[in-house]
Amino acid sequence: MKTTEDIHNPYCPICDGCGEEGCCSPLRCEQSSEGSYCQTYLKDLKFGYKMNNILMEKIYQDKEKYKELIEFYDQMYDINYDKIYK
Repeated sequence: MKTTEDIHNPYCPICDGCGEEGCCSPLRCEQSSEGSYCQTYLKDLKFGYKMNNILMEKIYQDKEKYKELIEFYDQMYDINYDKIYK
């Protein structure tokens, strides 16, 4: 039998995310059809992706000024790419 706590559980049954901005990372979302906050988390991920693109375009426009930052970013990109895709 379900308790009142089970019925009103605010956490996603797939990823345990709460859907609150700034609390649970959208990176934990599995984009499941059974998820509770997948559309919200997808919007958060799209926003972060767009902001990253805007920032990187600006930084790469002035390569000499941001040379060290670009090198660091490229290094972190490679590390995280390997973690996610390999």
